Amino acid sequence: MNKNIGSDFDDFLAEQGLVEEVCAAALKRLISWQIAETMKLETERISKELAEYLSSEFEYP
Repeated sequence: MNKNIGSDFDDFLAEQGLVEEVCAAALKRLISWQIAETMKLETERISKELAEYLSSEFEYP
């Protein structure tokens, strides 16, 4: 440990007894983000498919 830096954040969390709580919160945020990103991609895909369907379904001669 560098005397000018001090302990790292993991050591601090361990001293405070917060490691599990912080890891659980971080995991929840990660999973929420992944779900949101997947939903965005699905929405874009569905919108594109719907636009293609509507444009082909209602073509004028």
